[in-house]
Amino acid sequence: MGGRGSSSGLIGSGTGGRFSTMQNASPQPLIQQPQPQPQQPPVAPLAVDTTGFSATDDADFHDLYNGRQYYQQQQFSIDTEMALQDYLSDKATPGSMYSPSQQLNHAMKMGIALTANQQFMRDAMMDGMHNIGYNVNLTRYARVDFMSNLSKIAGQNLSNYSGMSETQIQKLLVGKSFTEDGFISTSYNDFRTAPNGGAPFTDKAVKINYKAPAATQALMPGNGPGGALGEMVLAPNQRYTITGVHFVTDSNGRRVQGRSGAFYYDRIEFDVTIG
Repeated sequence: MGGRGSSSGLIGSGTGGRFSTMQNASPQPLIQQPQPQPQQPPVAPLAVDTTGFSATDDADFHDLYNGRQYYQQQQFSIDTEMALQDYLSDKATPGSMYSPSQQLNHAMKMGIALTANQQFMRDAMMDGMHNIGYNVNLTRYARVDFMSNLSKIAGQNLSNYSGMSETQIQKLLVGKSFTEDGFISTSYNDFRTAPNGGAPFTDKAVKINYKAPAATQALMPGNGPGGALGEMVLAPNQRYTITGVHFVTDSNGRRVQGRSGAFYYDRIEFDVTIG
């Protein structure tokens, strides 16, 4: 990389930098050698995708600012725009109690064959994925089945994690990696702009704090019927590594409980790095 040159054009050798002379040789015209230019430090090219989002960021992990400008920088096809409308819908599909995104993600996670509409939604959303562009912090809230899903990498059943110590859970999970087969909906502002004052998930016991490097594949879908959630959707099948886990406690050190479905569980928080 340093561009090291060759000195083979010099005639002669010896110590002290002396050069041999050739007797009876015709004098040769002096040729002025170009002066070496000071070398500039190499600039590493940034890997930039077709929508202009870089795969690298010199900054540390930080909150994403100016979501409106970020959203407008994205370039979606008509198919992706249509798929995002369905993904953001909060209305249950006919004959079910769940929204299109809930049904799609459930099918993807369970390996259930997708319907034609679900396949279109999945493919069109994948077409819209791009580098997230910055090293950013993201947040997600989940129900306790998130803990059950971690049982495989923990090597034991975590359904009753409330009966375990924080240290026990840390030993089982910190440093372990997993993937998600479905799309993951996160927030780049911890839901501060949500309609109910930034606390939209009173029925969730698990919080996941993500560090998403610039190369993370994601898209910002915009605001849906649920309001301005600061939503960022992560592409499936990316690698997630657990770097920390702790129970949420009050000022007296007692574990705080949260509702998940019809039951209450100890609130638990994860730190996860993507990639």
